[in-house]
Parts: sequence; C-alpha cells; structure tokens
Amino acid sequence: MPPIGNLNSKALLFTVFSFSAFTNAVYAQESTADLESNQESESDIEIIEVSVQKRAQALKDVPVSIQVLKGDLIEELALDSGFDLIKYLPGFNIDDSTEIRTTTLKTRGIGTFTNSIGLQSSNLVVIDGEVLPRQNMLNLTVADIDRVEALRGPQGTLFGQNTSTGLIHYVTARPNFDRLGGKVRVRYTEFNGIDLSSHINVPINENWAFRANVQYSDIDGWILNTQPGEEDIGATETKGVRGQLLYDNGQDLDVIFRLEYSERDTNCCSFSRLGDINLNFGPNPTVIGDDGSVAEIPFNVLNRELSFDDIGQPVTARSNEFNFGDTRNTGFSYEANYLLNDDITLSYNGSYRDFELFSASTFFTFNIPIERANFAGNESTEVIQQEFRLSSFNNDRLNWVAGLFYHNTDGQRSEFRDVCAAGARRALIENDELAGCFSLNSSRAFIANFQDTGIADRSILVPDRLLSSGDFTTEFENFAIFGQLEYRITDQLDATFGFRALNEDSSATFSRLDLNTPSEGVGLDTFEDVLARSASDPSLIRRQDTPTEFTNSETAFIYKTVLGYDITDDVRVYANYSTGFKGASYFITTNTDPAQADNFPTDPERSVNRELGLRSGWFNNKFLFNFTLFDLTVEDYQIRATRIIDEETNTLFVGFVNAEEARTTGFETDILWKITNSLTLNASYTEYDARFEDFSNAPVNCPRLGQDRSGGLLSDRCSTIAGAERLDLTGLPFPNNAERQFLGTLTQGFKIGSWQGGVSAVYRYNSEATRSTIELAFDQESNPSNGIWDLRANIGNGKLRFDVFVQNLFDKTYTTRLNRNAEGFGTAFFPRDYTRYIGGSVQYNF
Repeated sequence: MPPIGNLNSKALLFTVFSFSAFTNAVYAQESTADLESNQESESDIEIIEVSVQKRAQALKDVPVSIQVLKGDLIEELALDSGFDLIKYLPGFNIDDSTEIRTTTLKTRGIGTFTNSIGLQSSNLVVIDGEVLPRQNMLNLTVADIDRVEALRGPQGTLFGQNTSTGLIHYVTARPNFDRLGGKVRVRYTEFNGIDLSSHINVPINENWAFRANVQYSDIDGWILNTQPGEEDIGATETKGVRGQLLYDNGQDLDVIFRLEYSERDTNCCSFSRLGDINLNFGPNPTVIGDDGSVAEIPFNVLNRELSFDDIGQPVTARSNEFNFGDTRNTGFSYEANYLLNDDITLSYNGSYRDFELFSASTFFTFNIPIERANFAGNESTEVIQQEFRLSSFNNDRLNWVAGLFYHNTDGQRSEFRDVCAAGARRALIENDELAGCFSLNSSRAFIANFQDTGIADRSILVPDRLLSSGDFTTEFENFAIFGQLEYRITDQLDATFGFRALNEDSSATFSRLDLNTPSEGVGLDTFEDVLARSASDPSLIRRQDTPTEFTNSETAFIYKTVLGYDITDDVRVYANYSTGFKGASYFITTNTDPAQADNFPTDPERSVNRELGLRSGWFNNKFLFNFTLFDLTVEDYQIRATRIIDEETNTLFVGFVNAEEARTTGFETDILWKITNSLTLNASYTEYDARFEDFSNAPVNCPRLGQDRSGGLLSDRCSTIAGAERLDLTGLPFPNNAERQFLGTLTQGFKIGSWQGGVSAVYRYNSEATRSTIELAFDQESNPSNGIWDLRANIGNGKLRFDVFVQNLFDKTYTTRLNRNAEGFGTAFFPRDYTRYIGGSVQYNF
C-alpha cells in the first residue's frame, strides 16, 4: 500500500492544475416551477443544499464527501435505474454480472463482493430516509426524483445500519402548494426505446396537496443473441406509479404519505467474447453424426460462438427463457414533523417495502442450447423501518438531533438448478440439437464401445443431469439509539459529535434438496417434473436436508467526530474521523453444507474513515471548490475465500470469511464555476488506491493454467496449505477498479426570443481497471481506459420543451468490465452506449 503521504502530494498538485465538480447545484426545497423551467440564474449559482444530516444545509457546511445529481439532469441523461447513475458519480463503481441479482456496487473501490440474502451490503440505497438493504434494489425505476445525494465513506450514525463504505440517497419530488401543474414527457431513443412519464401536482386547499407520477418505458436489446429464435439481450420494460399526499397546517405540523409500485422486466445481462474463440472450451458433448458416427466433439467445433471481433458488435448465445431478471417493488412510507416549541421538532418516519426479484441465468453461451437454468428462482425482501427523532436546528451555538431507530429485513430465496453440462455429466447432441443428458462415465463407455464395435448402443448411456434446489431465509433485526451534536465553539471554530449504539439480532435457515435423474428416458426431465414425481417415488430423492437454523447477536457503538474551521466567510476546512459497521453474514447457497454450521456466521465488518476536507464558495458563489483527502480501512472484511480450520487434518471452510483488513486511500476534488451568466463548468475528479491490506488469513486458490497451480507471476505468493496451493492476496489491488475517474460538464445557456435553452458537453473518463489475480499471474490485460463525450441540448418556452442527447458522441467503443483467462481468451461487458447512442424527448408543462 503506498503511504497516504504520496497521495497527498499528488492531490495537492492536482488541485492547483485541474478542475473538479459538483454534479449540479440543487435546492433542498426547490420549487416545481424551477425544476421544470431548467433555467440558470442570471446572477450567482444557487446555494447548494442537501439533507444528508437530517436537515437542509448548505453543502459547504456539511463535513461529508458528497456528490449531487439534479432530477432534471437524470431525465436529460436518460437514466432509468440506479445502476445507470453510477457512470456519472466518480468514486462509485459497478461490477457487472450476467444477472442483475449479483451486480454489485463499490465506493472508493471497496464494497460487498456479491449479492446474497445472507450477505448484507456495505453500501446502502436510501429513498427519502428509508433504508433499502440490498444492492439489487438499485434496479428500482428512477422517476420524478428531485435529486440524488451520493455519499462516500461510512454514514451509519444518522442513516442506520450497514453503511460501512457509502450511501446513495434518492430524494423524491414532493407535493407543494404553489400551483396546480405538472408535465407530460415522451422520449424516443435508438433500439426502439420509448419512455413515457408524467406527474401532476394538486394543491387541494391551503392544508392539503397531492402529487402523482407515472412512468412506462420499453426498449430492445443491444447484444446480438445468436441462439435461434431468441430475443437480443438487454431488452427491458419498466412501469411505475407513485402517489404522495401532504398535509401542512401552516403552523406546527406537516405529514406526508407515500405509496408506490413499480415493475422492471429484463433479459439482461451477458458478456461478449473477445478476440479468438477457445474451440476447446466447456465440457465436450457426445455427438452422433449424420452418418451414425459417435465422437466427443467440442461445442465450438460443432457450431462456433461469435466474438465481438467477428462482427463488430456485442454478441452472445443465451436462452431468454432462462436468462432474465424481473422485479416487483411495493412501498409505503409516512413522515411527520411536529414543532413542539420554537426550538424543538419531533419527527417520525415509518416505512414498509416488499421487493421481489425473479431471475434465472445460464453459464454457457454455446449456440446449441444445453442448459435450462444454472441458477433460477425467486428472492424476496420485506423491510419495515421506524424512526423517531427530536431535533433542534438553526440555533446560533448548539444544534442537535437524537432518536430511536428500528429496522427489520426478512429475506427469502428459493433456488433451483437444472443443468446438463456440469461436473460428471455430458450432453448428447444429435441433428444439431440436445438429445439427452447422461453421466460422464457412461458417455465415455458409449463412445469406446462404438469405437470397438461400430455400434451406437444407447443402452449403455445412464441418464444424469444436475437437479437440485435450496430454500433460504434470513432475518436481520436492528435496534439503535443515535444522536448528533453540533456546537459552535467560536465564531470560526465548531465541533460535531455523532454516535449510534446498536444491537442487531440475525438468523438464517437453509434446506437443500438434490434429485436423481429418472433412470428411464434420456435425462431431459425438468426439475419441476422430477420434483412432482418424487412425492410418490422417494428413490428420486438423492439428498434432502431438514432446515438448519443459525442465529447471532451483535452490539456495536459507532461514532464520528468533526472539527470545522471557517478560514473566511467563503472558505471552510474540516477534519472528520468516523467509524462504520456492517452486520454478520451467512453463507447460504445451494453449495452450503449444514455440517459446517459452526463456521456461520461471518463476523461483522468495522470501518474507520479519516477525512480532511475543504469547502469553499468564492465571488458570491460564482466559483465553488471542494477537496477531500481520505483514508478508509475495513477490518474483518467479508469475502468469499478459504478459512483454514485445521491445517494438520486439511480441514477447510470455503465460503464467506473475514479477512483482516481492506484499505482505500485517495482524494476527491470538485468544482462548480459560473464563468459567465450563461456559461457554467462542472467537473469532478477522484483518485484512490484500494487494496487487500491484510488477507493472509483468507487465502484463495492459486491461479491455474491447465492443471498447473504454481501461480505464474504470483508464484511467490502461493504456498501449500491444507494440501492445496493457496494464494495470499495481501497487498494486491481490488480487481476491476478504475482508480482515476473524471466527469466534466460545460453548459452554455441561450435565449431565442421567448425560448430559452442550453447545450452541454459532458466528458467522462475512467482509467485502466486494476487487474484480477488471473490477469496479474499471467500478464493479461484488464479493462482499458476510456474517455467518452456526451452531448445534450434543450430549448423550451415554459409550456413546451424539447431535448436531444447523444451519448458516446465520437462513437468510441468501450467496455465496463473485461476479463482475460490464463490463456488470454477474453470476455467483456458492453454498455448500451458502447457505440453512439441517440435520443430525444418532448415535454409539455401545464
């Protein structure tokens, strides 16, 4: 790990020579009329206000590293899910996956390595103060949003459980009493993309107001699917509705009720092959030729996959029936604020959410369909949250908040596997189609017999396919007392202390069912069919575990201390020391062995974040500059690796384990500069170094080339532990991180008669990604750096507004993740705007 002093020098040098950004100025209580007109002020930049400390504050007064995206900018950029937001939030990264269930989020290069109902998230998603505990909840539809606040570093003192690395907070547009009005917006994009959205704001009377929004979108896939008759990958349909009812008596009480429902159906996701195709990849099937011959022939020799290099566009081969991700989201929340007296407010937040995910994925991408589902099933998350707060703000010397917090997450997943080509099983191909699935030994005996006798004796073949399932449940119940005190010591010096004392009780259950393939037939019976038959034929049950239960209870005290100093009225510096907590986890999958229950759960993560920051607003807020230097460590980092139970007896546990420490250091700089009354520059730069600081107690398998596990260029890190070659990750970087990220936006406003508009050029840069252990061991390339230009323009007259956007203006092909194996064969994830992507919209305001 490079010392943080080295990064300090680079950071200070960078602040002298380059710009950085606040992705857009926002008001905490910006009016609907301002939001819809999208006009720049002709004087100063608006004071940036956020609510990350449970109240509206000018951003330069908040001792937190934070970025903000305005709601109208989100619409202009055609962003329709949380994962789309990330490309415009330097400091945040996404690890793409072949299914939306396992796509993960990282802050400053560190996050939760996968998605599982037994594994809590290091990065929280929050909507209007409501904590959403699963990373896959980023798949929620983004519509009628006032702003998004993206916070880097631990935020657990005020925002609840498990914010050990970061948080993304959606603030929805609220009802208001200004006027009856709304909008209707229609957007059309390439790939036959259509998006319809509207909202209406209704002041019912002087005390009641209502706001509703609806959204629908549908778009075709952009990844060519070469399996016959299958839809291209990436096709997505979303729909959603939200209603909000506000009561305000104009004196001491306001209450808001929210109800929402949304759906998202997609056949996302898939990688594309790069370069040459490995003709010998995968388990070779048994092939009966047109002439009656029998041989073992690789799939890619029978019908070769295509790569991106073959046709110049993303391409894959997947069955849509078993590659999909469908979400159903229902939420209800209510918030009340009552002014007890002139100084103290009592607040209450309550919420309920039910998030359902139905998904399936296959492993192989052969042109001959051989799989039904490698992993398929439903996953549900039910969340209840209650929070009471007392607060006293806007005082000269002392501001404070104190509260009680309750959060309960019930998770359930039912998963099944229905696979032919896996382990000791082989497919039988005849007439270019899957004709059966049989055991490896009988398949080889079948081939050998044909070679000896010339007879294709199918009686030798023994039907066999992987048919298994698992049912898992988890519950995480969190109680906490929290508070924060801000005290102005002098006119220039202030101090903040925040804390959260919490107790988290958790439990998990696991049961597993393995089925035998019926001996009659050809091994193509579905999991559902065999499961139904097993009710009357117990011989079809290979293994059935009774539910195994695990429990745990943890207490923790996390806190933050901040010293702030106003050098001038325009310049403020601060030092922030904060801690974070992420609860215990449970390794519950179809690979879980109940006999290893003593190894559950994995201990909680505990993080420490140190920040030095500068916040400033110059020339009457025409020039805003922010700088943050950070050092974040996570102790007992949860990762899937190996725990050595007893080296003498070669006893191991492979699953979720705790590594000693992960660490990330770096800096973030931001600028918002109003150059003229009509020309504005936004820019943001982040640089960090995220590493496995001490992973000696959590080794992984040594990188392999064929049967050789010597480790290649990492051989000096490999050693024999418990009878196998294991790799010590200590000191290596977290993989697939673009550790230098830049986002810059230059916006020029203009007027043509009564019409006003703007043109914005956006440049986003990601450095070359850090390499995986395989890529390091065998000197393979990682995801290359990319610099992409976007262009957007709008013009409107108060009633009508027209927008156009061009993403990837210069048509520069890029990938968001690239993997190379030991032999150099590659796969990559291509985003929808891997090539020039164009769209436009028309909006009517009323």
